[in-house]
Amino acid sequence: MQPRKSLLAGVLTAGLVIAPAAVLPASADTTVPTVTAEEAIEAAAVPAAEGTEKISLLSFNDFHGALSPDFSGTQFADTVEDYRAAFEAAQGEGSTLFTSAGDLIGASASVSNVQQDEPTLEIMNALGLDVSAAGNHEFDKGLDDLQDRVLEIADFDVLAANFVDPETKDPVLSSHEVFEVGGVTVAVIGAVPNNLYATTTGAGLEGNEVPYHVDAVNEVARMLSDGVEDEDNEEADIIVASYHDGADGNGSLEEETARSEVFERIVNDTDPAVDVIFNGHSHQAYDYDTTVPTEDGTKNRPVVQAGQSGNLLAAVELEIDAETSEVLGYESSLIEQSEQDAAAAAAESEATAAVYALEQAAVAEFEELQKTEIGEIDASITTDYQVRIAESGSWRAGGTRRQETTLGNWAANALKDRVALSNPAVDLGVTNSGGLRAELLYDRFTAGGEFTAKPTAAHGKVTLGEVLDFAPFGNTLVYFDLPGSSIKQVLEENWQNGQKTNHLGWSEELTYTFDESRAQDDKVTGIWIGGEPVEMDQMYTIATLSFLGDTSWVGTGNRAPDGYEGFATGQQGYVDLGIMDNQAYQEYIQAQTAATGDIRPDFSKNSVQVTGAPGTVAPGEEIVLTLDDLELDSDGAGDATGVAVAFETADGTVTELGSQAIAAEGETATLTGISAPGTAAEGTLVMTVTYDDRYASTSEVRLPLSVTGTGQPGAGTDNPNKGPGNDSGRDNPNKGPGNNSGNHDGGRAPGANQGNGTVPRSS
Repeated sequence: MQPRKSLLAGVLTAGLVIAPAAVLPASADTTVPTVTAEEAIEAAAVPAAEGTEKISLLSFNDFHGALSPDFSGTQFADTVEDYRAAFEAAQGEGSTLFTSAGDLIGASASVSNVQQDEPTLEIMNALGLDVSAAGNHEFDKGLDDLQDRVLEIADFDVLAANFVDPETKDPVLSSHEVFEVGGVTVAVIGAVPNNLYATTTGAGLEGNEVPYHVDAVNEVARMLSDGVEDEDNEEADIIVASYHDGADGNGSLEEETARSEVFERIVNDTDPAVDVIFNGHSHQAYDYDTTVPTEDGTKNRPVVQAGQSGNLLAAVELEIDAETSEVLGYESSLIEQSEQDAAAAAAESEATAAVYALEQAAVAEFEELQKTEIGEIDASITTDYQVRIAESGSWRAGGTRRQETTLGNWAANALKDRVALSNPAVDLGVTNSGGLRAELLYDRFTAGGEFTAKPTAAHGKVTLGEVLDFAPFGNTLVYFDLPGSSIKQVLEENWQNGQKTNHLGWSEELTYTFDESRAQDDKVTGIWIGGEPVEMDQMYTIATLSFLGDTSWVGTGNRAPDGYEGFATGQQGYVDLGIMDNQAYQEYIQAQTAATGDIRPDFSKNSVQVTGAPGTVAPGEEIVLTLDDLELDSDGAGDATGVAVAFETADGTVTELGSQAIAAEGETATLTGISAPGTAAEGTLVMTVTYDDRYASTSEVRLPLSVTGTGQPGAGTDNPNKGPGNDSGRDNPNKGPGNNSGNHDGGRAPGANQGNGTVPRSS
């Protein structure tokens, strides 16, 4: 089916008065009904009553380039084509309008993403998409890309009434488009989310304004319904508002309007001239019937959102008076995606056949693109899968989730680095160990959990396929603020029921100490960010994955993601950038390779176990404590060889206290013969652990220490928060472990083998 020709694509000019819209009472159907494709086809075949005609307005949202080797794009096309054919067979050709509520592209599945979303645009052309609202992700590659590339490929327009020039107040894109559907004119008004600038990183948007979407939609709707028609002022029988915004959940309408002021305004303040409201952005599925006050009384209006990725198709069938074009009533539904075999579906429809061919070609191209080299790697960056070899004789890519690893910390650094492009104030990056499903190896691949040798010419190269293998879940990048107390809670939740079950990967800024002998929720004994003790009541900005940042489980009785409830405790300012995790890792690899020549592992530890630590000692008194779990088990990690001890006061004065060697192949060091400074002072005990890996890495362990005349060894060890929140070292600019590893200085140990990081090392 070819795209239907519109009557006029409009750009609303400035100068119209925006009057306040009526406040509408919220009423709701509390269910979320869906129908199968077969049920929808059967219902669509019911003819209109005498004296009336029926049209159907279709919408989907947040497709995000959902093409796949399973041919999900073809199954979506089958859903649209089968319903549309049945409806138009009963109501007449041209009685449907096929629309999108935004995020058709951007933050896309890998097949489409690595091909700049061109396959998705071509598929929507083949499927006859009539028009799309602009979502935030249509802007991900910049305004120029949207206007000069995307709109050149697309046979449909992209609408945004509330993305305007700051001087003229005219929309930068088309605000609306008017179509002839059946025997009536239908206008579709598009709107981007109010927080557009917080949810995309595209270039060229700066300087343009984003007025409140409800106000912008109302301005266009009043122009379309004011009874005046000329070249600058169109009229429409039916008006559709396609907001790329919506409810945060799919409870009752009363619940959702109470939860979200934005959604409440969409429902209650959208002008009564609007007959149908489609939503997007929040990836929810709902079908609400609302009551709208009008000059003559009230009318009913549907507010519908169709999930994400083409898993649902919204259909609003309007019954219209054949003489007056007045809407007499409607039926709305959410149609489930067809499960028919893609090849069989393609045999039923010319449009579906075209989509199938395009998706097949896109998948084949993707499989070739997976071989694309995107950067250089100096040594393997891994989980600790070789520990599984030593302990059980077997392994799987991704390794045990209970230990700190170079890949976990590297991924957290990448997340922080990418989010910092949108929010430079981000403090930390963090990722879950269960999300790391393969390794980044110097001379081997681990696709599917199997070792396969890289060709010699590919040694030290990273391919796109490797990134997609180790980060396959399609999470998006998010950031939010957490109090220091919640960071401590999250760290404590590495242990569940007293047992270590997971280990989060953290960016290099965060270091912490722990004591596993302590009680559950009391094992973490000190936390530092950038060398400063964490304040329990201070807010810190965290960059992570949508999986860990999710709070939809709260209050439902469901388990938090991987059991980490702390990410929801006190969470504020949640922003989903919509950038796919594997895209962020790809960009990080490319940026690091361009800047330093390669990516490489950091063998320093963010976390070290400390037992017997004194909180207070007397001047000159021996300091006795034990450091444990000093070494990583990732490929290429060296043995701890020594520890140097210093005392640092708040003014930055450093007193060297001595050093000692660590026994070969030992992960434990007990300080002996190290004495406190000879004069009383408040400060921080700084212990620097050295390693014999190829980069001569170091880890830094920090502990608060009070040197007084009454100190006793072991004093203060019952206070798990002695480090975080105290005043010692607060002005110290030095960073914690991981910052002295020489990670990108290009240095190597003499004679180091380029591939030695790939040999499994037993612990």
